Amino acid sequence: MRTTEIIGLAGTNGSGKDTLGDLRHELQGSRKVSLSDILRTEATRRDQTHERENLRAISTEWGRQMGAGALSLMTLREHWETNGIEYGLSIVSVRRPDEARAIQEQGGTVIWIDAPREVRYQRVQAGARDRIDDQVTYEQFLAQEYIEMYPETDDPFAVNMAGVRDISDIHLVNNFGSKDEYEDFLVKNFKLPELRRK
Repeated sequence: MRTTEIIGLAGTNGSGKDTLGDLRHELQGSRKVSLSDILRTEATRRDQTHERENLRAISTEWGRQMGAGALSLMTLREHWETNGIEYGLSIVSVRRPDEARAIQEQGGTVIWIDAPREVRYQRVQAGARDRIDDQVTYEQFLAQEYIEMYPETDDPFAVNMAGVRDISDIHLVNNFGSKDEYEDFLVKNFKLPELRRK
């Protein structure tokens, strides 16, 4: 598999989206921008916690104000103004179909990454992320995921990860036994330079 210089990384929580963005940065010098981090920064500015419910609300609000693909477009515009078009970009945490389409319309590739639910929950709980939105029971984890996958209304500004999944260009399942195995798969299949482990 080869990807374009611009990729959007979408998928379920704990599936391994950041890992591909991190590898592209480490091995190719590509820039990685997390749309979730942009939302967390805004939540902090508003004196709100980083709970997923707050991040969804900010994302929906911005979508209504600026258009459903606004976060991707803002990220692309800022990247081109800062780095030009010759540098790669990984946009992580694409959560709306219009965000994915904005990437595709600029010649980018959208990659959907998933993994079994129990495995993802264990990864999130074991991660050193110390984020309040990750400190949930398994039942809460599943409920949050359902809300993000399937919006209650046809609101085009709501988070709709199933819609992103359905229009993604590449689909991956990360059911590897270790992060090293997953990284080796990504390096080989995305033709990245060889990874040197310590």
